Amino acid sequence: MRATFRRGFTLLEMLVSLALLGILMVSLSSFLFSMSELWGGGRDKRLFDQHARAATGLVRNAFELATYGPSASGVALKDVDDGAGSTKPRLSFLLADAGRLADWPEAPLPDVDFNVYVEEGRGLVFQWQSRLEIERDKTDKHDTVISPFVTAIHYEYYDPDLKEWKVEDEPVNETGGTAWKKPARIHLLFERGALKSEKVINLPIKRSGASTP
Repeated sequence: MRATFRRGFTLLEMLVSLALLGILMVSLSSFLFSMSELWGGGRDKRLFDQHARAATGLVRNAFELATYGPSASGVALKDVDDGAGSTKPRLSFLLADAGRLADWPEAPLPDVDFNVYVEEGRGLVFQWQSRLEIERDKTDKHDTVISPFVTAIHYEYYDPDLKEWKVEDEPVNETGGTAWKKPARIHLLFERGALKSEKVINLPIKRSGASTP
């Protein structure tokens, strides 16, 4: 009858095993730490992109609503009083119901005129006022900040002579006139530190006699 012996680990083998286990644990910890850094570092970008998409969608929807209904005027460029004694061209539109774009100090009113502009330190602003407000010409207009991260609006036009699209920093006049030429698209520039994004919005065409579906 043959005896069976179980050989235990020697001290050297134990030390080698512990060393290998330590190296494995350090490598795993480094990997997990690196993944958490990448995930955490990408969090700001994801939130920034999400905000830019949401703000762009809100502006796009407001422009679309301005084209519905028999009294709709659509979106146009108009000279607007900038509150500093001069006028500036701004995208303007009329909404029968301002909805969540307006925070009324009192009861909500219909037929609200909107102007769109970018102000340094505040971002993209919707300036609004109802046509039914008492002493409309004497009262201050209301503001709603759509996004504090928009730093500029650029205007895209089609040049029929060159047969190409051009993006302008400022609105341009109609050829041979003083009226402002309506762009086909606008570009919203979002910036927050090193994070940047550019969103494009097509300006809708007024739908005569249409109603909101």
